[in-house]
Amino acid sequence: MINLYVLNGPEIGRFFELKEGESFLGRSPENDICINDKTVSRKHIKIVVREDRYFITDLKSRNRTFYGGTFLTAAEEVEIVEGAPVAIGMTVVGLGEKCKDKIASYVETATLIRRIALNGAALEDRRKRTWQKRGDLHSKISNILREDFPLRQMLDEVLAHIFHHLKRLDRGAFVLVEPGILEIKESVFRVSKPGAEEGASYSEKVVKAVLKAGKPLVFSKSYVEDRDGVVDTLEVLKIESVMCLPLIGSGVVGAMYLDSLKRPDGFRKDDLLDLLDIAQRIAVTVESDRFAADIRHAATNLSDDHKV
Repeated sequence: MINLYVLNGPEIGRFFELKEGESFLGRSPENDICINDKTVSRKHIKIVVREDRYFITDLKSRNRTFYGGTFLTAAEEVEIVEGAPVAIGMTVVGLGEKCKDKIASYVETATLIRRIALNGAALEDRRKRTWQKRGDLHSKISNILREDFPLRQMLDEVLAHIFHHLKRLDRGAFVLVEPGILEIKESVFRVSKPGAEEGASYSEKVVKAVLKAGKPLVFSKSYVEDRDGVVDTLEVLKIESVMCLPLIGSGVVGAMYLDSLKRPDGFRKDDLLDLLDIAQRIAVTVESDRFAADIRHAATNLSDDHKV
């Protein structure tokens, strides 16, 4: 038989003899091995002794189980070796006589595990905040598009919210074209910082390349592609990163252009997904606005004809 030693935690120094087959470890007295530690779940892990081999399974514990440099996947059996530390919550245990003389040294191991756990929690918090910000962006843009604003005002406010969400950006524009012939009719331009309006509002070569191809163009530290010599143009204009997306409804109705003059990492992979969704909504809005304008124009003509 082999012993399980508590190397760190409230019950440091205790040991338990493991039987052949299954043993359960947790905070509850109902377990084969009861560990009095609030960070240990009531039923934390299952330990299996099978022909001089040892296996553990995390039982969906709250604070998880750490072994071999990583947190174990719940309900997945993992083989462990004699003498290696296993962290259950903030308690550290180990199998075999090799652990017996190393109890004090595992205080440092527990500190490391605690740091890893805290870093993991911080990472999870950052991910949650990122998703919340993305959801907030989409919610605000949806609210704007439901308002009865003039189209130019609507597009300007959308750019303002994009700048608030993507603080790495410097300039943005919606460029609207005549469907079919793709001739530029008008543009709505905005900068992230007031007073920086001087100079070209956007790279016309980038916009025309996107309108022609009907596909997004992205140039940043993470993406490198050269379409029709666009990269050379960006270097001349001193643009570090750019993303331009076609506005496609029943056809191409324009493009959404965003760039950074100082940040080569202006865009990330998730940004493309978010902005593709926004571009699609804007395309529908532009087409609806044009359809409404055509109806108003036709109604005006009919009214004039009746007057004559």
